[in-house]
Amino acid sequence: MEIERNIKKKMPHALSVYQHYLPLLNLRIIPVPRAQELRKFSHTIVDKDLPVLVAAIQGKADFLVTGDKKHFQRLRSGKEYPLRIVTPAEFVDGILPEILKEMGQME
Repeated sequence: MEIERNIKKKMPHALSVYQHYLPLLNLRIIPVPRAQELRKFSHTIVDKDLPVLVAAIQGKADFLVTGDKKHFQRLRSGKEYPLRIVTPAEFVDGILPEILKEMGQME
């Protein structure tokens, strides 16, 4: 919902493209981690963003796409997590075309 809200606000012309390709990405919803699962990572990032990071790790996400440069920037450069933390622009410009190409959706 946050992605769609931001697209509507910042790039309304791109909403139809997003809605077309989103189902092709085979995304799945990851449950919010329980408090005891968060404790292991509590020193990593601010409390409000901790569930997002932990859910992405537990869900074995390939990417965590976030516009939150303030809190996630420090984690982007490290290799301590089994996922890539990227900005929406990096995902759309560099990564999404590669994913779609592999899926046979782009030439």
